[in-house]
Amino acid sequence: MTLHQLFTGDLNLLQRFIDALPVQCFVKNVHNQMVLINQAGAHMLGSTVQAVRGQSLATWFDAEQMARIAAQDKQVYAQSKTLHFEETLWDAQHAQFLRSVTAKTPVFDAQGQPQFVIGLMIDVTGQKALEAQTTSELQLLELLATNTPLTDLLEAYAHSFEFNFSGVMCSVLLIDPDGLHLRHGAAPSLPKAYCDAIDGSAIGPAVGSCGTAAFTRQAVIVSDIARDPLWQDYRDLALSHNLHACWSVPILSTKGRLLGTFANYHLQPRSPQPQELQAIQRSAYLLGLAVEHHHIQQDLLRQETALRESEARYRTLVEWSPEAVAVHRAGVIAYVNTACVKLLRANSPADLQGKHIIDLLHPDDRARGLARAQQAMESGVAAPLIEERLLRLDGSIVEVEIQSTAIVYDGAPAVYVVAHDLTKRHEDQETIHHLAFFDALTGLPNRRLMLDRLQQALASAARKQLFGAVLLLDLDNFKQLNDLLGHNMGDALLQQAAQRVLGCVRKSDSVGRVGGDEFMVLLDTFASSASQAAQYTETVAQKILAQLAEPYTLAGKSYTSTSSIGAMVFMQGSENRDSVVKHADAAMYQAKAAGRNTVCFFDPAMQAQAVARAEFEQDMRDGFDQREFTLYYQIQVDSQSQIMGAEALVRWRSAKRGMVSPLEFISLAEENGMILPLGQYVLEAACAQLVDWAQQPATAAWTVAVNVSARQFAHVNFVDNVVMALQKTGANPLLLKLELTESMLLKNVEAVIAKMNAIKALGVSFSLDDFGTGYSSLSYLKLLPLAQLKIDQSFVRDLLTDPNDAVIARTVVALGHSLGMRVIAEGVENAAQRDLLASMDCDAFQGYYFGRPVPPENIPLFL
Repeated sequence: MTLHQLFTGDLNLLQRFIDALPVQCFVKNVHNQMVLINQAGAHMLGSTVQAVRGQSLATWFDAEQMARIAAQDKQVYAQSKTLHFEETLWDAQHAQFLRSVTAKTPVFDAQGQPQFVIGLMIDVTGQKALEAQTTSELQLLELLATNTPLTDLLEAYAHSFEFNFSGVMCSVLLIDPDGLHLRHGAAPSLPKAYCDAIDGSAIGPAVGSCGTAAFTRQAVIVSDIARDPLWQDYRDLALSHNLHACWSVPILSTKGRLLGTFANYHLQPRSPQPQELQAIQRSAYLLGLAVEHHHIQQDLLRQETALRESEARYRTLVEWSPEAVAVHRAGVIAYVNTACVKLLRANSPADLQGKHIIDLLHPDDRARGLARAQQAMESGVAAPLIEERLLRLDGSIVEVEIQSTAIVYDGAPAVYVVAHDLTKRHEDQETIHHLAFFDALTGLPNRRLMLDRLQQALASAARKQLFGAVLLLDLDNFKQLNDLLGHNMGDALLQQAAQRVLGCVRKSDSVGRVGGDEFMVLLDTFASSASQAAQYTETVAQKILAQLAEPYTLAGKSYTSTSSIGAMVFMQGSENRDSVVKHADAAMYQAKAAGRNTVCFFDPAMQAQAVARAEFEQDMRDGFDQREFTLYYQIQVDSQSQIMGAEALVRWRSAKRGMVSPLEFISLAEENGMILPLGQYVLEAACAQLVDWAQQPATAAWTVAVNVSARQFAHVNFVDNVVMALQKTGANPLLLKLELTESMLLKNVEAVIAKMNAIKALGVSFSLDDFGTGYSSLSYLKLLPLAQLKIDQSFVRDLLTDPNDAVIARTVVALGHSLGMRVIAEGVENAAQRDLLASMDCDAFQGYYFGRPVPPENIPLFL
């Protein structure tokens, strides 16, 4: 078979080829209809390959995005070559976005007319968010370094943040001097009328997102302004400007003093993605440094202004100034204040008076400093601010910001100098760097730094031919402490725990906080064998375990906590970083499962189990692609023992594993999301079977019951999927019955009822499966548009021997009939059970007594 025959003869093979690609891949025609798409691309759209193929992109993208796509396609066709486009894509609800780089290649027909576009898309959301955040922080530091006015700085940073995170509108509110209200600081994209309306809003427990965040000193995330009670007094104002979500974080000083709030507004209801929330919190801290720096600068300017008011007041004001002040004439110091004495580490003013300024200037700054002094003396105007280095009397160096101006001192011209110590500013800059790599609460390295050190440890182990070890430990029942005693007590315990762990390791080892109550320890075992390394690691882990089990003193009270530790010894270069962390994490959860307060080493059997699960999952996906899944049917009969229909039951006849029980793959499909395409297949196959039955008079009236999973029912497109299955097959909706379980109906009952009514309007009916085994409630049962109740087989099994089961069955039948529903019993295995249920007026039956699940061709037409 030639390659041409291979592709033209088997579209499924081509689909398998593109499904193997790790990036999103698609082929669309000039009408923006999807011709081919791989699973990664369909997943990005929140759909399946089958559902996307043949559909227009307008199904998933709004008009603005469609216009942008059309412009890109036009450019690709015009240039007749592959072009790359970087863009931001939103989902249908405009609630989640991703940033991507898409390579588009044009395909022309034999006449040279545009025919298709082939696309490859790579998700660069995380990378771009990190780059953008770093750029914004550097820009903020540059603005701080150049003393940009606060208003301009806030506006610039808000613009930068909005550019980095598409669709956001930033707002910075600053605390009013009265400490009770918030004032406008910056909001480049918010409507001016809205900004004017909230300018001066109060700080309180239910004053929108910002007023509440300022009051509680905690982040306030409001995903839907229309529904959140915090916005009761401001809801109409916000909605009138089309503002539907607001996430606000307090801006605090380095000492915890409230400075304002930083908020993100959105035009649609939505919650923040992790990278957005992290960026907002970091931005609030950086803005706190900027506002605090502004306050310091304002204080400095006010002090200098006061000093210039009159020479008579200079000495009094300057002497008490927190800034260093000196007066020199012809370079010889005539006066210094107390702050200057302290700054230059002199014992008294006499140590500095009479000295020439050249003795206090750093050698590299002397020429510039003398020139500035001469300029100020000759011009009589203030010299601009400049940074210089001064030599203290003890030989150390201090960096200062110098302001010089000419004055008359003791009746003669002189130069008045104010020096602002930049030590605090540099400490703030170091703090910003510290926040990137260290945990603010405990001061320990954070996850980012610990993973970097682990990578270095792995390289060192390979180079030195030695073993290393990693410990992952989790504080047991920490959430309970937080809930009972509050976050302040939880933070105090974390700080004490961090110090205890540090006390158990050597200085060459690393301890970091990598999660809420999780710590990581990297050990340099200096061992050349795995057994030696494991022995040393066990010793350290037991020591940590004992220390963390000692009572803690929190707010004067004793509290006991334990920990669970997972250990992993890594060999010379045989493990990568991610696998080491994964193995240690698995061992930690094994320790928790073993009763907590213990240490567990990673067991290869755990890995084997994980690998087996991964292989099983891949076999499932391959089996689905290769159409190994099929439907069996178990007949349902009426009170006259006439077949009235059947329940569709999915089976997997694996080429590799043989017949696989649904108990093995259904729960896994729920976890990994395969239940969505699998459930849609079952729905469409059952509808196709209805069409086949309709061709024969004996089976034309048969119904088919299809089980719907919780995840499938909750999917936003479930109603559309039912419609698609009916339209695709041409099945009679009156013969389709969807079986739901009680647990699926308990959350958001109003939405559930609305979805059921939309499907019922199509003619499809509903049956409540396993009735009585969940949290049965008449309050919701009477509201649901149900046509049938199904008595669970657990009640039918002991119906003849357990009076309680008989009473339950009789009650379900009576309840169903009183609510206008039919009742069917499942699990009927003998005639006695059937007869007793019939005596209770049960309408229909299902079970091995009538027939086991079989392929459709094996179903008898009559009993």
